[in-house]
Amino acid sequence: MPSRGLVFAALLVAALPVAAAATSIADIVDHPDTYAGTQVTVVGTVTQQPLGYLGESLYTITADNRRITVVSGQAPPAAGDHLQVSGNVTVKPPDEEFTWPPVIRETARQPAP
Repeated sequence: MPSRGLVFAALLVAALPVAAAATSIADIVDHPDTYAGTQVTVVGTVTQQPLGYLGESLYTITADNRRITVVSGQAPPAAGDHLQVSGNVTVKPPDEEFTWPPVIRETARQPAP
C-alpha cells in the first residue's frame, strides 16, 4: 500500500497547471480561417515600436520570420521583449480590395520561457 506522502505527492503533481502548447505564428498567418475564433498561445519577440492609447495597446510579435499583430487591454510591452502571449484569433472577412491578416486579442502575457 502506498504511503500517504507518495499519494499526496502524486495528487500535487496532477493538480499542477499544464502549460499551453504554443501555436506557430506561421500556422495562424497561413491558415487564418482554421484559427478564427480560437484561443491560441504564441511565443515570439516584440518588434517595431508598440502603440498605446487610453489603456489599449497594439504591438507586433515575430517568430521564425513571421509576424502577427496583438491587440491588448494592457500597457504595451517594450520592443525586444520575448513573450508568451495567449489570446483569441480574430479574422476580418476580406473585401474587394484587401485580405485582412489575422489578429490576436490578448487575454494573457508573460515572459517566454
